[in-house]
Amino acid sequence: MLNSGTNIHSLSYTITLMLLAVSIPLSKFTMSVTEFMLLGLWLWSGFSFSISYRFFKISGVFKGVFHLFEYIILLGYNNLIDKFTLFFKNKPALIFTLIYFIHIIGLLYTADMSYAVKDLRVKVPLLLLPLIISTMPKLNPKQLRALLTVYTLSVLASTLISLFILSTSKYLDIREISPFISPIRLGLNVSFSFFIMIYFIFHERKFNTWQIVSFVILAVWFLSFLFLLEAVTSIVIVLIGSIGYLFFRILNTMVLWQKIVLSFFVIALPTFFVLEVRSVIINATTPPNIDFSKLDATTNLGNTYTHDTIKFKVEDGKFVGLYLCYDELVAEWNNRSNIDYNGVTKGGHMVKPTLVRYLTSRDLRKDAEGVKALTDDDIYMIEQGVANYNYIHYPGLRTRLLKMIMGYEVYEQTNNPSGSSIMQRYEYMRASFKIINDNFLFGVGTGDLENSFYEEFTAMNSALGSQYRYHAHNQYLGVFVALGLFGFLVFIIGIFYPAIVLSGFKDYYFSIFFIIMLISMFSDDTIETQAGVTLFAFFYSLLLFGRKKGDNMPAKITRQ
Repeated sequence: MLNSGTNIHSLSYTITLMLLAVSIPLSKFTMSVTEFMLLGLWLWSGFSFSISYRFFKISGVFKGVFHLFEYIILLGYNNLIDKFTLFFKNKPALIFTLIYFIHIIGLLYTADMSYAVKDLRVKVPLLLLPLIISTMPKLNPKQLRALLTVYTLSVLASTLISLFILSTSKYLDIREISPFISPIRLGLNVSFSFFIMIYFIFHERKFNTWQIVSFVILAVWFLSFLFLLEAVTSIVIVLIGSIGYLFFRILNTMVLWQKIVLSFFVIALPTFFVLEVRSVIINATTPPNIDFSKLDATTNLGNTYTHDTIKFKVEDGKFVGLYLCYDELVAEWNNRSNIDYNGVTKGGHMVKPTLVRYLTSRDLRKDAEGVKALTDDDIYMIEQGVANYNYIHYPGLRTRLLKMIMGYEVYEQTNNPSGSSIMQRYEYMRASFKIINDNFLFGVGTGDLENSFYEEFTAMNSALGSQYRYHAHNQYLGVFVALGLFGFLVFIIGIFYPAIVLSGFKDYYFSIFFIIMLISMFSDDTIETQAGVTLFAFFYSLLLFGRKKGDNMPAKITRQ
């Protein structure tokens, strides 16, 4: 039977894990604090308050302090020996931490040691969390369920705060509504929470009816929030994960009508998504049917209109260059704004095309009356460089697709990828392959990732703006660039080997989380930031090394 000290320590450990889970979508600061708390609990596990009290009771205050200090040192030393012994016997956990150690090896041939040390500090969770979680008491199904519940509630809190910012604050980009972590990382948390709700709804037998109803509401909200956030990667993740889940259910039911219904959804979900995306693209890029002979030739002030369909293309299904009167635009804009018509917006874009596009998105003519019809808020947005009314007032998947289309068209015309995150990623990918080709076996080193990309962009004569010259935005390419073929292979083995050996892919939670992380790494440097690497290392370690296997494991899907 466990003594009270052991019970207190076990409870403290479970609560601290929950605090870390809550911190991931809400606070970078408490992420760090709770990791240090876990380290303290790990180092001094088994600490007994009753033994400590006896030191003072028997020896007095001064000797008691000395004996207590001696006890703490000895306990920490013994725990280090015992837990590292246990860790080195846990081959899957050890293999996973190789992801961190290959970055240490990359120090041997790096030039920028300052960046390398910073990178290793950010990636500490890849070493710390599997080490601690694999050698501490494992969570039982009830504790895991409680942890996932509080984690989901913290994600809910983060999304509600974002919704509040959306409804009460001025923002220039929808990504600004995520105040705690990047919107990409928030999207990953929301995606995982969505699938946690799916399991709670359909497979968990510990909840009553009103709780199930609340889980359904949460699942719908999480899915809606991803569209609101314009989180394309996370939307694709949910789509792929849902198809995989439905396919798994097909294989695990013997009822014919259920197989037919589930098969319908497996086909319908991707079909509907593709058709919707296709419809948006066609509608946005197809010129409207206009009888140009019937277009007004002059403004209400008697000035001549220009109808330019050559210089200005189609945006959101509208000809941007219709009803242009430059003289009136110049006069009225300079009357409304302190930024000159021929000047540059605060976002670094020319005022003229920004104003013309914004007026088009408001269905206003590009003349004096059109500019007068703009609100003060519209003027402010144009001055900041916002070129489309819908970007601010109607966020969602459709708006995100419109941005992608415009970014691609600008890239086609100017060969400059700066205005589109998709085209920027294409430029990063081009640079990545060139760097890999020159440093194939061992890469450029842990600390030279940033410098190597900057040099390659210069060598490529890339039109990419200096403020957009980032890393690969692809975790696999980033690892290959930094550590070469050998480092890349160790990275792949490190994430797949433990899951295969421990049958992680038979488990619902781990499989879903693994898919989320795997897909996210194609479009982002997932483990290059604190929020991303903590999310990855924590749930990977917890779901694979940190819980008891039992009859109520999520892997066991009830047949219906």
